[in-house]
Amino acid sequence: MTAATLPPIHAPYVGGDPAAALRELRQTIEHEIVNQPRSLQKRIGPSELGTPCDHCLAAKLAGWTRTDDGVPWLPYVGTAMHAQLEELFIRSENDRNAVHTTGRRYLAEQPVMVGHIGGEEIWGSTDLLDLHVGMTVDWKLVGVTTLRAAKRGPSPVYRTQADLYAKGWNDAGIRVDHVAIAYLPRNAVSLNDAIWWTAPHDRARAEAALERANRLHTNLTALASISVEARDAWITALPRDPGCHDCSRFPDGAGIPKPGHRPPGDDLAGLLISPTAPAAGATPAA
Repeated sequence: MTAATLPPIHAPYVGGDPAAALRELRQTIEHEIVNQPRSLQKRIGPSELGTPCDHCLAAKLAGWTRTDDGVPWLPYVGTAMHAQLEELFIRSENDRNAVHTTGRRYLAEQPVMVGHIGGEEIWGSTDLLDLHVGMTVDWKLVGVTTLRAAKRGPSPVYRTQADLYAKGWNDAGIRVDHVAIAYLPRNAVSLNDAIWWTAPHDRARAEAALERANRLHTNLTALASISVEARDAWITALPRDPGCHDCSRFPDGAGIPKPGHRPPGDDLAGLLISPTAPAAGATPAA
């Protein structure tokens, strides 16, 4: 490209500090990461309802803010991968429909309402829906450790997320009988190392996750009516999953390993209320 072929309006050469220019590039990238919709989302979604950590689920339902160690680069890479696959399947669908008359087969990044918590609708975006097979597909861009663990089957978080999406589509009148998770290797040179998992949809799993969240929500609402301090103390005293990566990221996470759980003998242990039982004065969720 020569100067004559450049766009008519462009910045003239003025010189400058290359190191400062690189810092500007990084700031531009980081600003995009922290201001993209996924980063700004505050309402809990299907990807979080399957956490085995009662503390962190309650903290998310209460709207507590998590802190991050730096800008979340890896989630941004995953978001970029999702965008590429969305474009791929939209293009594939358009090309297929140009020569076939069997109707749409794939829906990519399609929103679906999976249920209610405290009367509020919970929405998520399904990575891919195969209408012909009746199957949802979640893309997971993962490292070596997660890839190795995936050989034993999905985590409770991933499995619950998949079943919530399937429940949502069935509730909307679209039949889904199967759920699938595609573990795509972040560090491999090909898809030979990918793991493609599928199983029949388990609606009971999705309903149990929503029931659990509603029990916690009922307690949180009852305690908040007493005081925010009472609600927050109850959250801090809830059981923590030993492998949780979020416990240390909440305001009460000082001194908690990453990942890790609150040391035994915590001073707030006496305030513990079982998440399966309503707080005093609370009405059990329907």
